[in-house]
Amino acid sequence: MKREYEENPYLSARAEYGDRYGAAVNEAARWRQIALFLLLLSLAFGGMMIWMATQNKVIPYVVQVDRQGYSVAIKSAEEGSNLDSRIVIAALARFFSNFKTIVSDTYAQRAMVNGVYDYIARDSSAEGVVSNYYRNNNPFTGGDYTTQVDVKSVLAIGGGGKSWQVLWTENIIRRGEVTGSTEWRAIVTIATSPVLDLAEVIKNPLGIYITELNMAQDVDKSAQ
Repeated sequence: MKREYEENPYLSARAEYGDRYGAAVNEAARWRQIALFLLLLSLAFGGMMIWMATQNKVIPYVVQVDRQGYSVAIKSAEEGSNLDSRIVIAALARFFSNFKTIVSDTYAQRAMVNGVYDYIARDSSAEGVVSNYYRNNNPFTGGDYTTQVDVKSVLAIGGGGKSWQVLWTENIIRRGEVTGSTEWRAIVTIATSPVLDLAEVIKNPLGIYITELNMAQDVDKSAQ
C-alpha cells in the first residue's frame, strides 16, 4: 500500500523564507567582508603614502637668465656657494697662467690680460694689485722675450675654501732658449657670485672671483 505524505505548511513556509531572505543575508555578509577588505587596503595605501611623503625630499633648482631672458645656468639651490676644489684649482691655475705669461703675439697677450680681469672682483684690493703690476711690468714687450708659466700647486689653506696658496715657475725665454727661471708664490682669497649675464657666463661661468691677492718671488734661480 502506497504511503502518501501530506505536505507540512509550516515546513514549506520556513523553507521558502530561508530561500528568500537567507540569500539576502548571505549576500549582505559578503559585501560587509568586501567593504572591510577595501577599508584595510585603503588604510595600508594611506600609510604607505604618508611614509613616502616623509622619505621624499624636494630639491629646488635655480634657473638663471641673462638680460635677454635666456637661461644660462641650472643648478640645485642646495649647492649654494660650495664648489668642487678641482674647479677652484683649475680657475686659479688659469688666472695665474694668464696673469704672468708673456707672448709675442699682441692679440693673444691682450686676450690673456682680459682673461685676468674676468676673474677679479671689481673695486677689490686684488684689482689694485693686478693693475699696479701691469703698470710696472708691461706685458706687451714687443717680442724682446717671452715668459712661460708652469703652475706647480694650488692648495687650500685654512677652512671654508676661501683662501688658497698658488706656487708656480716662470721661465724667461729669449730666441728659443731659457735664460732665466724664478719661483713664485701667491696667497689669494676668493668669493663666489651668481653670474646672470650671458657674456659674463662665457668668461667666468661659475662666478669665482679673486678679492685679495698677495704675491712674491720665492727663489731667483738666475737673472733674466
